[in-house]
Amino acid sequence: MRTEHCERLLEQKGLKKTKVRMALLQHFMNLDYAQSYNDVQGALVKEVDKSTLYRNLTSFERAGIIHRIDDHSGVAKYAFGEAPMQGNDHAHFVCERCETVYCIEGLTPLQLEVPEGFKTNQVQTIIRGICADC
Repeated sequence: MRTEHCERLLEQKGLKKTKVRMALLQHFMNLDYAQSYNDVQGALVKEVDKSTLYRNLTSFERAGIIHRIDDHSGVAKYAFGEAPMQGNDHAHFVCERCETVYCIEGLTPLQLEVPEGFKTNQVQTIIRGICADC
């Protein structure tokens, strides 16, 4: 069932079904937290080289399969699901002990009014604290 779901999702997003994409998609679907490029590379080291992984992460991000999270650590994190600015509004929780980043569905980013002349492109809500596992 999981394989069929992955194949359907890739088809819906207009992406070819390849061994690397299937492995990458299954990896993200099995996680409930975000991963850095290095985390993903470590998990899929046998299936994919660095440039192929980068290209596929970029393709997945453009297609809305994963989204990038800037948690201000200097390292981008990726999580399964559409980006908040693509209609899937949600906040992110960053654990201050283990540095794990979680998507918090149902908790929408704050809608702030900015001064006249300013234009908002994206609002990202980052909540910092200690996760349940720590």
